[in-house]
Amino acid sequence: MVEKKGSKNLVVMPYGNTSLHSDWIFDDTARDFDVILLYYHADIDHPKLQQTSSAFSVRHYKSFKWWMIQQLFQEEPELLTRYEGFFFPDDDIVVSKADIHFLFYVTKKFNLALSQPALTRDSFKSWRALRRKHVSGMRYLSAVELMCPVMSAAAVRFLLPTFALTRSGWGLDILWGEQVRKEFGEKSIAVFDAIQVAHIKPVGKGELYEKLGMPAAAERDDIFAKYNITVQKIHTLNLPENNLLSRFKSFRMFRKLKAAQSL
Repeated sequence: MVEKKGSKNLVVMPYGNTSLHSDWIFDDTARDFDVILLYYHADIDHPKLQQTSSAFSVRHYKSFKWWMIQQLFQEEPELLTRYEGFFFPDDDIVVSKADIHFLFYVTKKFNLALSQPALTRDSFKSWRALRRKHVSGMRYLSAVELMCPVMSAAAVRFLLPTFALTRSGWGLDILWGEQVRKEFGEKSIAVFDAIQVAHIKPVGKGELYEKLGMPAAAERDDIFAKYNITVQKIHTLNLPENNLLSRFKSFRMFRKLKAAQSL
């Protein structure tokens, strides 16, 4: 991967031999973000990933998602000064290049430490609060899911020591929500209903969970006990910005922002 001149955003994604082959990974035309793939299988089978490319780079870590992300930043700390925003999608998230551009833009515009796009209503999900709401631009939440969060560089630096607390990631979302809101303020975490992505595989199943050696729920419960977490769900915060009128206003605002971005 060749860093694009002026690119301030980075997509970091776990990747394997059965991952979605999204077009924006392999084609950096009119793309304002860079891409690093963290390969988790022992052998790299995809022929495009065995070749040198200006569109992406590969780190062959063969581990769990957030363990690999932590390793990346420990080995390459300069990434946290080179880039302002980071998107960490799972490899079963369907998202377009244009939506990634817009996601980075609005996360910065609203000075968020953590954000994520809303999930389509037919997506596999853990939390109802993350499902897209109609006639809404954005909502402030207690936390976001680990399947496709965006983080500011400041949030990555703040949370990095906790990335490898669990292998499954279960429990980290709630922990991060509490810690980020204490550090950056109540309005530092949001979901964008104006941006939708699809999560196409069931939660709690698949290859990852076969490799854990223990139930993911046990890892989550250990996190909750260790950090004395009592509110154990992601929910919309009780703020004026989240009432029906404010959400309608944000819906209209986001339509204008999207139109301006597409010009």
